[in-house]
Amino acid sequence: WFVRIAALVSVNRLTQGSSTALSILVLCKTLPEVCLTPVGGALADRYDRRKMMIALDVVAGISVMTYILAVRSGHVELLFLATVIRSIIQAIYEPTTRSIVPMFVSDAEDLKRAATMNGMIWSGMLIMGGIISGYISAIIGVEACFLLDSFTYFVSAVIMSNVKGDFMVVPKMGNVEQHFSKSNNQIEKQTLKEKLHQIGMPIRSFIMMTKEMLHFLSTCGFGALVFMKASGTMIWGPADVLNVSFAHVDGDEAESSRRIGIIFSFIGIGCFIGPIFANTLYVDGNKPHTLQIACIVAMLFMSAGWFGVANAPTFQVLCYFTSLRTIGSALIWQNSTLLLQTLTSTEMLGRVLGFEYSVARLSEAGIAFLAGHLEDMGYGKYEIASLAGTIGLTLFVCWSIYHTFGGGAANRKFEKTSVKKLEKEGIISAHDHIHTVV
Repeated sequence: WFVRIAALVSVNRLTQGSSTALSILVLCKTLPEVCLTPVGGALADRYDRRKMMIALDVVAGISVMTYILAVRSGHVELLFLATVIRSIIQAIYEPTTRSIVPMFVSDAEDLKRAATMNGMIWSGMLIMGGIISGYISAIIGVEACFLLDSFTYFVSAVIMSNVKGDFMVVPKMGNVEQHFSKSNNQIEKQTLKEKLHQIGMPIRSFIMMTKEMLHFLSTCGFGALVFMKASGTMIWGPADVLNVSFAHVDGDEAESSRRIGIIFSFIGIGCFIGPIFANTLYVDGNKPHTLQIACIVAMLFMSAGWFGVANAPTFQVLCYFTSLRTIGSALIWQNSTLLLQTLTSTEMLGRVLGFEYSVARLSEAGIAFLAGHLEDMGYGKYEIASLAGTIGLTLFVCWSIYHTFGGGAANRKFEKTSVKKLEKEGIISAHDHIHTVV
């Protein structure tokens, strides 16, 4: 969050408040994640995950210096490049750090608690990181935020270097290597057609697996749910662009930086309390329709939050409605994934979740760019916030109709299916563990 807030402040300064430039920054952060997260997952399954995390921490710590160079040179294009580099590293790091957790925590119950704790720590990090980075950028400058962020990466690398154990998941090649490898003479004897055939095998395999996934989604009865998270990103997509505009104070850059940090802290508060209350009061992992309803109601929270922001008389009230909006954001982000995890067969789950994530990120990038372009065309930030609220209401109505007519998890056949699946795999509801942690 040090870099994210400092980057937003820096782009706003270098471009004299261009909202389109802010939306381009969001694109630079989002698109590499869409394209390269699957690659990161494949690398995490092939190489030692601990060593990968250490190497990526070191590279990330060094790459942050590109931000400082961009700020000092005054070239916003260099800042965009720094964001792309950082996003590429993040795209590889994210699946690596998520997939290493089960290697530390083998018990199913403890694994659920670890995932819950991770989410709560993430929200707490956002609350504190927003305040600290906002004040540091206001008092010392954005370069201090970049340096602190770089330092934290090296600290992470040192911590992981002290972790002992083997975190390689691919078995030793042995007979497998002997089976698939060929001698130099055999390779030399291959015709060009055979070589091209071998080169194209991974591509054909990917196409075939994608076709299988699309066929599964079209016949499973809940395929539309892969667009649930994307619906959420369509509603909160303008947030980064509008947050900078709402935090801006004419002639006082330090106060603007402080305010953007406060807004991000209130985002963290909403993300922290939303899932806790929902999981405690209503959501039941053994009843998928409750997850679906939680996602739909989340759109209402986001819509109400945007309308409140659009009509907020003071900055303080705006922050309160921001928390209301992010209660919905956290609900739909968490429960849409849990919904697919509950209903999707194990052999299809990775591809389905990957497709869901990519569509959501593309949706977020597109709506963020549109919001920035509209603001530069002369539309006010309050008008765009109202438009986001209207989009939220429209999607709420569409998904409510879908649920009312038995779409997705509202079809009662999935109740028994999900329970049987959980019992077969020996997994208790994730929300039961959340209740325990709370």
